[in-house]
Amino acid sequence: MSIHLVSFVGHLAFFLTAISFVVKDIVVLRILAIFSSVAAIFYNYFHPMGSPDWIPLSWCIIFALINVWRVCQIYTEKYQVSLSSIELEMLDTSFSNFNPVEFAKLMRASHWESVDASTTLTKENEVPEKLYFVQNGSILVTRDAKEIARISDGTFIGEMSFINDSRASATTTTLTSTKLVAWDRLALDQLLSRNPTLSILLKHSISVDLTKKIKGQPDPI
Repeated sequence: MSIHLVSFVGHLAFFLTAISFVVKDIVVLRILAIFSSVAAIFYNYFHPMGSPDWIPLSWCIIFALINVWRVCQIYTEKYQVSLSSIELEMLDTSFSNFNPVEFAKLMRASHWESVDASTTLTKENEVPEKLYFVQNGSILVTRDAKEIARISDGTFIGEMSFINDSRASATTTTLTSTKLVAWDRLALDQLLSRNPTLSILLKHSISVDLTKKIKGQPDPI
């Protein structure tokens, strides 16, 4: 085996490892790690010193198998996910930073609520028990009994109270029959503490929603 070819493959193994450190997609990262391990296996088997270097070669085989197993597991979970048409619409719009598996985990911790008009969701200066996402409906936002905004589909309610663990800065009341996704705060806190990635993704979705509200002038609740 040409020493130049073996050396090239050795450099390729380290190059692929370096690239894997900067990619954000976990599947791409693991696929790069697999190819890096395969290149390292080739290099260590046809080692320039003339005989296989079995210690790194053995570990590279183990690393490759672990990453193959994890990639298969990720794709298996992905194809086992079952989302309704409404949930898929939410995923495509307000939760587009989630992948289907992560979004399914978040939705399993929630429940749907259908409420009539004039239902109070949060009360000013009280700590909300739930974080809401408006799937369909119209909400009146008041402070000191004065209207400050109206919000509708695709927005969170109680998001600032949830993030800051604080009291609601406004009262929210439904203007129409409204369909909501609701998360009990305690259960959601427990889920996010076990899944830091979900916590980051949810806070990103909330931040995007807050940005839209600020541009449209409604105050975060």
